[in-house]
Amino acid sequence: MKRWWLEITLKSDLCAATGDSEQAVTNMKTALEHGLPIIPAKRLKGCLLNEGKEIVSNGFAAPTELADLFGRPGASHPARLHIGDAHIYRIPGFLLGKEHADGDVVLENYEKELRELIRHPKLSEDLAERLLTRLRTRTAIDKELKNAQKTTLRTMQVVPRGIVFRSLLELSDAQGQTPPQLLKWCVKALRHVGLGITRGYGEVSCTLTEYVAHEQDAAKDSGIPKDFPGENAMEYEIELQNPVLFSGSRGLYEDCCDYIPGSAIMGALAAMYIADHGLGADAHRDEAFSRIFLRDGVRFGNGFLKAAAGGRDRTFYPAPAFLALEKRGEGRLINRLNGDDEKKRRKELSGQTAFDWGDGKVYLADVEKEVRLHHQRPKDRGIGHAVNDLIQAGAVDMGQFFSYMCISGGQRFSGVIRGNAGDLRELAACLEKRDWNLRLGRSRTAEYGNARIRLFPAGSGQQEVRSGQWALWLLSPMVFVGESGQKEASEQDEYNVCSDKSGQGRTLEEKHLKKQLENRLGCPVEIKDAILKYTRIGGYNGKWNLPLPQYTALAPGSVICIEVKKNLCTAQLESEFWGDMTGRGNGQVKALSWDDVTKPMKNCQTAAADGTNAVEKGDPAAPGILVLELEAYQEREKEREMQRREAMSTQAALPSAVTIEQLIALMEEHEDYSYTELKKQIDNIRDEQKKNRAQEFLRPCEGKTHEFIYFYLLNSKWSARREAAGNGKQGK
Repeated sequence: MKRWWLEITLKSDLCAATGDSEQAVTNMKTALEHGLPIIPAKRLKGCLLNEGKEIVSNGFAAPTELADLFGRPGASHPARLHIGDAHIYRIPGFLLGKEHADGDVVLENYEKELRELIRHPKLSEDLAERLLTRLRTRTAIDKELKNAQKTTLRTMQVVPRGIVFRSLLELSDAQGQTPPQLLKWCVKALRHVGLGITRGYGEVSCTLTEYVAHEQDAAKDSGIPKDFPGENAMEYEIELQNPVLFSGSRGLYEDCCDYIPGSAIMGALAAMYIADHGLGADAHRDEAFSRIFLRDGVRFGNGFLKAAAGGRDRTFYPAPAFLALEKRGEGRLINRLNGDDEKKRRKELSGQTAFDWGDGKVYLADVEKEVRLHHQRPKDRGIGHAVNDLIQAGAVDMGQFFSYMCISGGQRFSGVIRGNAGDLRELAACLEKRDWNLRLGRSRTAEYGNARIRLFPAGSGQQEVRSGQWALWLLSPMVFVGESGQKEASEQDEYNVCSDKSGQGRTLEEKHLKKQLENRLGCPVEIKDAILKYTRIGGYNGKWNLPLPQYTALAPGSVICIEVKKNLCTAQLESEFWGDMTGRGNGQVKALSWDDVTKPMKNCQTAAADGTNAVEKGDPAAPGILVLELEAYQEREKEREMQRREAMSTQAALPSAVTIEQLIALMEEHEDYSYTELKKQIDNIRDEQKKNRAQEFLRPCEGKTHEFIYFYLLNSKWSARREAAGNGKQGK
């Protein structure tokens, strides 16, 4: 894989609109990331693709070459070219209030700069947004009256010209060190990006430069675990660099799941394994590939939200069904396994939960999600925007507006991968070869899916906790398709509560789980109680472009209470994935001892899901250059405010308002002017009376700063105008 930087220099103001607005302030907002402007990757890909189509239309390249580079809709394999969001790389110094001689501010490591900015307690995103964006207004002209048409005034947020953005381009299967000729032509031809390109906005100049890698802080602790515990497992932590798309229960456009599916991790690693071993279309014939990915030889657990709560990092799992909130109980919890739910109105716990058994607390968190708007241009390139809502029935390829619900970037997810130690090392080697980067979910070639992963040897578990009674808390769906042949599940209600000690009348899933537990644990197992929820699982085979079979399964959060004839430890139950289709992460459980489950729990607390709130370890890193510049700007702003207040309180005999305005113009034109230079200009006034009055007026500014003089003049200008207006009224 070969990488290049795409540098984008703004020749005019640019608005990469996202569809967002700010009521009564801004009608169209540009894309921002914690106050810093960005150009979304899908915009860049669309603009480059449009230039590529022009090049193909003029006969300089073949259509197949363009499709190979940018991909085609419905293809079973992704495009070779991967485009990242364009982030700020170079900021002109004057935008940050610096002198021209101080030069520009260059952000070589944007991700580090952003991380430091987010974590800074005194720098808000409003400050960065105020400095690095501007507001522009425009209106429509009435064709008959030839003046501004009513109700058409619009305010647009733009990024000022002079800023340089940088986007990372990655090309898979690159031949040689130079970019393909078609890519170089597309970059050279790209001249406009964003809205209003026919109104003077969005003019850019683009170049390709060599990529120089930086140390990846997020993966600095990663490595191939040398020693695996007896359970042959490795833990992972994934940090999302971009939003990711995973289809939820209501579909891709309306919902997104609250975790990273194990099947997505399995698919990403399978693609790496095929590429590294040159298996191609015959991958299923390879014994090692079949064992790892097709016969559940390695089980890829789901990735669950990881965030700081209670002073340390915790992993949040789907809320267990045995806990509920008491209605009108101000957050009081009900434990349904204790039998204290009788005659109490309750409501289901939603979101993700983490337990502090020592302190008796339950923490709640929700995965942060967002809706992103996109549009597809019509096939006719002469039409500059989607017109699907303005055309007659039967027209095709007229473009469309659409939106994605996705998991927001910046969050962390953790999970476990279990399998043979040799297979796990093979998978870790695939990740190490790619600097611990991987792509997850859909639309991975632009704007979505980039993530970094860290691997650790799996902990040995709480071996000291041994018990004969356990509550199995399902963290992922549990399905049985082998022995049962997937008969219709015994689904009576959304919650199926069973407590028949004889085992008669149990659900089909419980019977097969009981048999599987007895076979693997080697002792009799009795199911004492169960609180079950149901869901349906399926999937999609991208190679065949066909949906996978749909199965009814026990939903995450279901709880099954068991009693075994011998004492077990937590690891003996959690090290297994139960049921079928475990390679995709199904059947993962959290084992809770009966003593823990029956403990009284205090009121639940809400924890932040933002991955930037992670508990810091080790020495804090040095602040980035952007943080230092913003801090310096704040200090200058405070100094200016002090100078302004001092200037406002300084009084002197006033010359005419015209003289003061001329002095203000000199100060604005010459930023290095001080009292001495301004006095020299006053000395050139020929009228002695006017000159003496101006010199007397300027005397309080002697030895003062440029800011003091400027604010002194501004304040005096309005005072002189009011004085002149008062004298005029007296004369009348």
